[in-house]
Amino acid sequence: MADRLEEMIPQWKRSCAFHTLVINADNGPESSGRRTQWLKRLVEISDTHQVTIQLVYYPPYHSKYNPVERLWGVLENHWR
Repeated sequence: MADRLEEMIPQWKRSCAFHTLVINADNGPESSGRRTQWLKRLVEISDTHQVTIQLVYYPPYHSKYNPVERLWGVLENHWR
């Protein structure tokens, strides 16, 4: 995910001026605030591109706030 952000931020900055990137995270193992490597990479990206990165975590066990969870619900019903 960090590699993709590193790749996309310059493109986004060319198409529109922004200074803050908000990332909605779901407390999953990939984007956990306990993963120091993930946080280290985000800090590096922020410093390199002069962008503020704000992590916004969904509350635990509140899938109703996460749009992809609603998609999974629809797919599960379809598969049944």
